[in-house]
Amino acid sequence: VGGANLTGSSAGAESGADDRHTRWCENLAVGAGEQFADLQPASERVGLTERLDEERRAVLAQAADLSPEEFHARPLAATKLTVGRLVKHLAFAEDRWFQYKLLGLELPEPWRAINDTEAHEWSFYSADDDRAEDIVSLYAASCDRSRTATAMCPSMDTLAAHPSFDKKPVNLRWLLAHMIDETARHSGHADLLRDALGRPPVR
Repeated sequence: VGGANLTGSSAGAESGADDRHTRWCENLAVGAGEQFADLQPASERVGLTERLDEERRAVLAQAADLSPEEFHARPLAATKLTVGRLVKHLAFAEDRWFQYKLLGLELPEPWRAINDTEAHEWSFYSADDDRAEDIVSLYAASCDRSRTATAMCPSMDTLAAHPSFDKKPVNLRWLLAHMIDETARHSGHADLLRDALGRPPVR
Protein backbone atom coordinates (compact mmCIF):
# COMPACT_ATOMS: atom_id res chain seq x y z
CA VAL A 1 0.00 0.00 0.00
CA GLY A 2 2.48 2.56 -1.20
CA GLY A 3 4.96 2.15 1.64
CA ALA A 4 2.79 2.82 4.66
CA ASN A 5 4.14 1.21 7.83
CA LEU A 6 1.17 -1.01 8.65
CA THR A 7 2.93 -3.17 11.22
CA GLY A 8 2.57 -0.72 14.12
CA SER A 9 4.11 -1.41 17.53
CA SER A 10 1.26 -1.87 20.00
CA ALA A 11 -1.41 -3.89 18.23
CA GLY A 12 -1.34 -6.52 20.93
CA ALA A 13 -2.01 -4.03 23.70
CA GLU A 14 -5.07 -2.76 21.89
CA SER A 15 -6.52 -6.06 20.77
CA GLY A 16 -8.07 -7.16 24.06
CA ALA A 17 -10.21 -4.06 24.54
CA ASP A 18 -11.04 -3.80 20.85
CA ASP A 19 -12.39 -7.35 20.75
CA ARG A 20 -15.30 -6.21 22.91
CA HIS A 21 -16.49 -3.95 20.11
CA THR A 22 -15.40 -5.75 16.95
CA ARG A 23 -17.57 -3.70 14.65
CA TRP A 24 -15.86 -0.54 15.85
CA CYS A 25 -12.39 -2.06 15.54
CA GLU A 26 -13.23 -2.45 11.88
CA ASN A 27 -14.08 1.26 11.92
CA LEU A 28 -17.60 0.89 10.54
CA ALA A 29 -19.88 3.91 10.49
CA VAL A 30 -22.23 4.67 13.33
CA GLY A 31 -25.68 3.44 12.30
CA ALA A 32 -28.22 5.99 11.15
CA GLY A 33 -30.30 5.46 14.28
CA GLU A 34 -27.39 5.85 16.68
CA GLN A 35 -27.04 9.55 17.40
CA PHE A 36 -23.93 9.56 19.55
CA ALA A 37 -20.62 7.78 19.86
CA ASP A 38 -20.17 5.38 22.76
CA LEU A 39 -19.80 7.37 25.99
CA GLN A 40 -17.60 4.63 27.45
CA PRO A 41 -15.51 3.43 24.50
CA ALA A 42 -13.64 0.19 25.01
CA SER A 43 -10.38 1.61 23.67
CA GLU A 44 -8.68 4.68 22.29
CA ARG A 45 -9.24 3.40 18.77
CA VAL A 46 -12.94 2.86 19.34
CA GLY A 47 -13.37 6.29 20.90
CA LEU A 48 -11.60 8.18 18.13
CA THR A 49 -13.18 6.35 15.20
CA GLU A 50 -16.68 6.60 16.65
CA ARG A 51 -16.25 10.29 17.37
CA LEU A 52 -14.98 10.97 13.85
CA ASP A 53 -17.94 9.15 12.36
CA GLU A 54 -20.27 11.20 14.55
CA GLU A 55 -18.79 14.40 13.13
CA ARG A 56 -18.95 13.04 9.58
CA ARG A 57 -22.60 12.21 10.08
CA ALA A 58 -23.27 15.75 11.34
CA VAL A 59 -21.79 17.21 8.14
CA LEU A 60 -24.06 15.06 5.99
CA ALA A 61 -27.07 15.94 8.13
CA GLN A 62 -26.43 19.67 7.72
CA ALA A 63 -26.45 19.30 3.94
CA ALA A 64 -29.35 16.86 3.64
CA ASP A 65 -32.35 19.20 3.86
CA LEU A 66 -31.00 22.18 1.93
CA SER A 67 -32.24 23.18 -1.49
CA PRO A 68 -29.61 23.49 -4.26
CA GLU A 69 -29.81 27.25 -3.88
CA GLU A 70 -29.26 27.11 -0.12
CA PHE A 71 -26.43 24.59 -0.51
CA HIS A 72 -24.51 27.08 -2.66
CA ALA A 73 -25.69 30.27 -0.96
CA ARG A 74 -23.43 32.81 0.76
CA PRO A 75 -25.72 34.20 3.48
CA LEU A 76 -22.92 35.78 5.53
CA ALA A 77 -21.21 38.79 3.99
CA ALA A 78 -18.11 38.34 6.13
CA THR A 79 -17.15 34.99 4.57
CA LYS A 80 -17.04 33.35 1.16
CA LEU A 81 -17.96 29.99 2.66
CA THR A 82 -20.97 28.00 1.53
CA VAL A 83 -22.17 24.63 2.75
CA GLY A 84 -21.24 23.20 -0.63
CA ARG A 85 -17.70 24.54 -0.41
CA LEU A 86 -17.27 23.15 3.09
CA VAL A 87 -18.49 19.67 2.21
CA LYS A 88 -16.32 19.43 -0.91
CA HIS A 89 -13.27 20.64 0.99
CA LEU A 90 -13.86 18.02 3.67
CA ALA A 91 -13.96 15.35 0.95
CA PHE A 92 -10.55 16.57 -0.17
CA ALA A 93 -9.22 16.53 3.39
CA GLU A 94 -10.34 12.92 3.87
CA ASP A 95 -8.60 11.74 0.72
CA ARG A 96 -5.48 13.83 1.26
CA TRP A 97 -4.89 12.52 4.76
CA PHE A 98 -6.01 8.93 4.49
CA GLN A 99 -5.25 8.00 0.87
CA TYR A 100 -2.18 10.10 0.14
CA LYS A 101 -0.55 10.73 3.50
CA LEU A 102 -1.45 7.53 5.37
CA LEU A 103 -1.44 4.90 2.62
CA GLY A 104 0.91 6.59 0.19
CA LEU A 105 -1.50 6.24 -2.73
CA GLU A 106 -2.25 8.67 -5.51
CA LEU A 107 -5.12 11.00 -4.78
CA PRO A 108 -8.34 9.81 -6.42
CA GLU A 109 -10.27 12.00 -8.81
CA PRO A 110 -11.19 14.79 -8.89
CA TRP A 111 -8.13 15.83 -6.88
CA ARG A 112 -5.53 13.97 -8.94
CA ALA A 113 -5.84 16.29 -11.92
CA ILE A 114 -5.31 19.44 -9.84
CA ASN A 115 -1.90 20.99 -9.20
CA ASP A 116 -0.74 20.36 -5.62
CA THR A 117 -0.29 24.06 -4.90
CA GLU A 118 -3.85 24.81 -6.01
CA ALA A 119 -5.72 21.79 -4.64
CA HIS A 120 -6.59 23.26 -1.24
CA GLU A 121 -8.26 26.39 -2.59
CA TRP A 122 -9.75 24.49 -5.54
CA SER A 123 -11.47 22.09 -3.17
CA PHE A 124 -13.51 25.04 -1.89
CA TYR A 125 -14.27 27.18 -4.94
CA SER A 126 -14.84 24.43 -7.49
CA ALA A 127 -17.90 23.37 -5.51
CA ASP A 128 -19.83 26.26 -7.06
CA ASP A 129 -19.93 24.38 -10.38
CA ASP A 130 -21.09 21.06 -8.90
CA ARG A 131 -24.54 19.72 -8.10
CA ALA A 132 -25.30 19.40 -4.39
CA GLU A 133 -25.98 15.66 -4.65
CA ASP A 134 -22.66 15.08 -6.40
CA ILE A 135 -20.73 16.85 -3.65
CA VAL A 136 -22.53 14.91 -0.94
CA SER A 137 -21.82 11.65 -2.77
CA LEU A 138 -18.17 12.64 -3.17
CA TYR A 139 -17.88 13.28 0.56
CA ALA A 140 -19.62 10.04 1.52
CA ALA A 141 -17.31 8.07 -0.80
CA SER A 142 -14.20 9.73 0.60
CA CYS A 143 -15.31 8.87 4.14
CA ASP A 144 -15.80 5.24 3.09
CA ARG A 145 -12.28 5.16 1.67
CA SER A 146 -10.95 6.63 4.90
CA ARG A 147 -12.68 3.95 6.98
CA THR A 148 -11.13 1.26 4.82
CA ALA A 149 -7.70 2.86 5.18
CA THR A 150 -8.10 3.04 8.95
CA ALA A 151 -9.16 -0.60 9.14
CA MET A 152 -5.92 -1.57 7.36
CA CYS A 153 -3.85 -0.18 10.22
CA PRO A 154 -3.21 -2.76 12.96
CA SER A 155 -2.23 -0.18 15.54
CA MET A 156 -2.76 3.43 16.54
CA ASP A 157 1.04 3.70 16.24
CA THR A 158 0.93 2.92 12.51
CA LEU A 159 2.95 5.58 10.70
CA ALA A 160 1.83 7.38 7.56
CA ALA A 161 3.67 6.67 4.32
CA HIS A 162 4.46 10.36 3.75
CA PRO A 163 5.80 12.95 6.21
CA SER A 164 3.79 16.01 7.19
CA PHE A 165 4.75 19.64 7.77
CA ASP A 166 8.26 18.97 6.38
CA LYS A 167 9.04 17.00 9.52
CA LYS A 168 8.06 13.36 9.99
CA PRO A 169 5.10 11.04 9.39
CA VAL A 170 2.13 11.31 11.68
CA ASN A 171 0.69 8.16 13.22
CA LEU A 172 -2.90 6.98 13.00
CA ARG A 173 -3.65 8.36 16.48
CA TRP A 174 -2.67 11.88 15.44
CA LEU A 175 -4.48 11.59 12.14
CA LEU A 176 -7.81 10.56 13.67
CA ALA A 177 -7.60 13.35 16.25
CA HIS A 178 -6.77 15.87 13.52
CA MET A 179 -9.69 14.80 11.34
CA ILE A 180 -12.08 15.07 14.29
CA ASP A 181 -10.85 18.62 14.80
CA GLU A 182 -11.09 19.60 11.13
CA THR A 183 -14.49 18.01 10.55
CA ALA A 184 -15.99 19.47 13.73
CA ARG A 185 -14.63 22.94 12.92
CA HIS A 186 -16.15 22.99 9.45
CA SER A 187 -19.38 21.47 10.75
CA GLY A 188 -19.58 24.46 13.06
CA HIS A 189 -19.13 26.77 10.09
CA ALA A 190 -21.98 24.97 8.33
CA ASP A 191 -24.15 25.40 11.41
CA LEU A 192 -23.63 29.17 11.28
CA LEU A 193 -24.49 29.23 7.58
CA ARG A 194 -27.67 27.25 8.24
CA ASP A 195 -28.65 29.69 10.96
CA ALA A 196 -28.17 32.60 8.56
CA LEU A 197 -30.36 30.75 6.05
CA GLY A 198 -33.10 30.35 8.64
CA ARG A 199 -32.60 26.61 8.90
CA PRO A 200 -32.88 24.82 12.27
CA PRO A 201 -29.80 23.17 13.79
CA VAL A 202 -29.35 19.48 13.03
CA ARG A 203 -26.97 16.85 14.29
